[in-house]
Amino acid sequence: MDSFIAVFDVGKSNKKFLVFSENLEPIYSESVRIDEIRINSLICDDAESMLSWMRAKLADADEKWPIKALAVTTFGATIANLKSGFLRLPIISYNQDVEEQIKEKFYAEFGSPLELYMLTGTPPYGQLLNAGIQIFWIREKFPEIFNDVDEILFLPQYLTYALTGLKSSEVTSLGCHTYLYDITRRGWSSVAEGLRVNARSPKIFDVWSPIGEFKFKSSNLLVTPGIHDSNACLLPYIAKGGDFLLASTGTWCVFMCPMEDFRPKREDLYRDVLYYVDAYGRPVRSSRFKGGFEYDYYKTIIENKFSIKPENMNLDMNVLKGILRRKDIITPGLVEGSGQFQNSKARIIGEAFRIGAKEAYHLLNLYLAVESYVAINLVTGKRDVDIIVQGGFAKNNIYLATLSALFPESKILRATFPEATGLGAALCAKCALEGIKPHEIAKDLLLIGEEVPKPPLDMDDLREYLEAFINEASFSR
Repeated sequence: MDSFIAVFDVGKSNKKFLVFSENLEPIYSESVRIDEIRINSLICDDAESMLSWMRAKLADADEKWPIKALAVTTFGATIANLKSGFLRLPIISYNQDVEEQIKEKFYAEFGSPLELYMLTGTPPYGQLLNAGIQIFWIREKFPEIFNDVDEILFLPQYLTYALTGLKSSEVTSLGCHTYLYDITRRGWSSVAEGLRVNARSPKIFDVWSPIGEFKFKSSNLLVTPGIHDSNACLLPYIAKGGDFLLASTGTWCVFMCPMEDFRPKREDLYRDVLYYVDAYGRPVRSSRFKGGFEYDYYKTIIENKFSIKPENMNLDMNVLKGILRRKDIITPGLVEGSGQFQNSKARIIGEAFRIGAKEAYHLLNLYLAVESYVAINLVTGKRDVDIIVQGGFAKNNIYLATLSALFPESKILRATFPEATGLGAALCAKCALEGIKPHEIAKDLLLIGEEVPKPPLDMDDLREYLEAFINEASFSR
């Protein structure tokens, strides 16, 4: 009898349940939207609703397939504080604001943003996007609770524990812009030690190792530790091998270049260049900006202004060339303190949004491609590598064509498998079942993508446009 793998891919709003065959083919997918909630004035992730839905989906799957393994992947920067196995605090969202004086106190105690960046690869972020600062914030605002907590789990591990009773830690979540993992010594940081995170975390497992078995109705499930979602998305491509950059596009566009040494640069501190830690414990030089958020913002303006849904528009080279010649520009700045131009103010310059929907939508996608170009070059050092576009922008032909033109010496590949994050988690579970590591998997099980053709754009026009964009984006607020 075939065996099947159950995967929960938990995004910030959309939560997916997927079932994979033993050959890593997706045979079922279902999603639900579960939004944040407020608990005692705190912005929180709705763990209770998530777990209720997850248990129901497992029960449904148990009646249809012989599920043999389970893996959970979620967004990062989110922790569970436990006392005797139960939540001592709600799951606080990384969108919760943190008082400036608490951040100042944190850096006074543990070192400046630059000092910590050079050890952990984590730049300073706003709100509670840094789990180390979040734990410090809890210590300052809720000292009794901080001292009462006896275990700290990241969200993939908490959801796994709440479903199965099995606890673990793993490096992709510990190393996800947290200040808790010191890349220079490949272990706990001074922040983790100072906040007693190391003493309150379960044993660290490889993401592909079983942490135990869970009896669920008619099934015995082999359980994996779980994995941070960006690393889950990256893992199939690492297993496949080769020199590449992965553009994982969603609310955040994250550009990840594996196999790089840890070489943080002082000037990258405020350009949203960070280091993740991959499933093998290696640094992954990365950059990011909130591209999906920006796309939705400007697309809504286009919809409201022109009463049209623009996302199905085809590439029109004449429209694109006109924008390049006129140098119509959108500048970054919607999300303060993120991206590569953190002093820029968001503006629409030129005629495109006045001419028509087609011009406005082409400008929006040109803008996102140019932002991506800048972010990618910060990661690759302008080396020519294959660029694989995964996620929402992989369906956007105008964005893909423009990005392909901006990198004339690189292949731009549209990912052919839409569920790479779920696939990465399923790959962990398959390895646990078979007692192997991801790079030992049969390469023909892992699909990459199809090449995007180069459009006939004049390179001189593109270069002049890039220069104009960078000049405008470099203006201070």
